[in-house]
Parts: sequence; C-alpha cells; structure tokens
Amino acid sequence: MLSIDEARQLLNGSPFAPWWGMQVLSVDSATARVRLLVRPEFFRPGGVLQGGCAMTLADVAFWIAAISVVGIADAGVTLEQTSTFLQAARSDLTCDAVVLRSGRSVLYGTASVYDSDDKLVTHHALTYLRSSASPS
Repeated sequence: MLSIDEARQLLNGSPFAPWWGMQVLSVDSATARVRLLVRPEFFRPGGVLQGGCAMTLADVAFWIAAISVVGIADAGVTLEQTSTFLQAARSDLTCDAVVLRSGRSVLYGTASVYDSDDKLVTHHALTYLRSSASPS
C-alpha cells in the first residue's frame, strides 16, 4: 500500500503538481484526498474558479488512489473522465477519489470535489487504462 509520505513525494516530484500547488491530505487502499489551494490566476472573470481546476484535481486525486491499488509502475493513464459541475467554486478545493473497480485492463472510480464550506461543486467518473494493458 502507498503511504501518505510516498504519495506526497510522488506528487511533489511530478512536473505538474508543484505548479498547481496540490497537497495530498490522505491516502488509503483505493482512496485519496487531495487539496488545491487557489491562486489568482485560477479565476475567471466574475470571481469563479475555472472548471479545469476541479477536473485536474479530480484526475490527480484518482491517480493517487489508483497507485494505492496497483502501484506506481502500473497506474496507467486517463482513458476517460466525465465531469459534472454542480455549482460555482470560489475557494480552495478538496477532492475525495475512490477506485471502485480494478480490472486487468482498466481502473474505474469516482472523484468528488468540495469547496472550503464542504459543498459539493463537481462530481467525476474516471476510467484509467493500466500500464500493463497499454500497447508497447
């Protein structure tokens, strides 16, 4: 199983997460919680976070949850992500991701993104293609 320290090192060592400012809050078997601290450049006119913030956070949180199940060498890549926007976000975001099914070829699960008032702002369904299933 992936420890929280390993998850933090993995995320902090990635080329994208330090730029985004994401933080791993918790990781367990098949689950992960990741936070995105907002910055001025994340906002659209009108004081609303750009939707890609929640989508990226969901993808990263699910990636960490997937690694907790199959390991870093077999985590794979995003095959599909469906995002539903439920309300505007204007604050830091926290995402809870869970792997619901881990098969030979794909991992499937969900990610829910909450604002700083614990209101659900987006919901995502994700499918990852495992590295071991990818054509060489």
